[in-house]
Parts: sequence; structure tokens; C-alpha cells
Amino acid sequence: MKHTALIALSLGLLAPLAAHAAQDLPSLYQAFEEAGNSTLSMDQLNQTVTFTAVALGVSSNLAGEPLIEAGDDQGNVLARLTSDDEQQAAKLGALEEGATFTASCTLQFSSGTDYLSFGDCTLK
Repeated sequence: MKHTALIALSLGLLAPLAAHAAQDLPSLYQAFEEAGNSTLSMDQLNQTVTFTAVALGVSSNLAGEPLIEAGDDQGNVLARLTSDDEQQAAKLGALEEGATFTASCTLQFSSGTDYLSFGDCTLK
């Protein structure tokens, strides 16, 4: 019984670390498409995921904060990234189109869109 409790406790402590494990953005996008272009049923929703992507577009949202269109090396836009942190937002805004980058972001709710939404992004 003690071993079972110890294993369960260990797994519970390791679960948050798994959320930080590197993810494959195209695989995340495929799961998003399979879920009907909604993140609601995705395990990663509201979790931090780390992935590598290509900056395909750099613009700003309605609040004037940097908004990055991220995708694969074939030019497919798979996600949009933002950050509430001023320093990280500046780093996002400084990305050049075509640059490959690694980021840790929180997968946000998206439904009926053609891209994943990520917030609280931190460039690695």
C-alpha cells in the first residue's frame, strides 16, 4: 500500500514537469484539427508547452502588443503567440520573419479558428 501511494504521489509531482516537455507544434495542430479546430478537449489546454517554430508574421494585436504568427518550415501558419510580460513582448516583437525560435507558452482556448492561440509566451 505504501508503494502504491508513493508511486501515485511521484506521478502527481511529475505531471507538471511533463507539461513543460518539448512539444511538436505540427502534432499539437493536428490534435487541434482532429478536435474540430477547438482546444477545449485538448489535454494541453491552459498548460505550458514548449515548442520550436518559425516566425511567419510579426504584427500587433488591438492593444498594440506584439502578435507572432508561428508555423512550420513550409510556411503554414499554425499558431499565434502573445505575451503579457513587457520584456518577453519586446523579444517577440523583435523576431524577424523566417527566424526559427523556441518558446514556452500557455495554450489558450481557441474554437472555430484556423490556428492555435498561445499566451504568456517566453522565448528560450
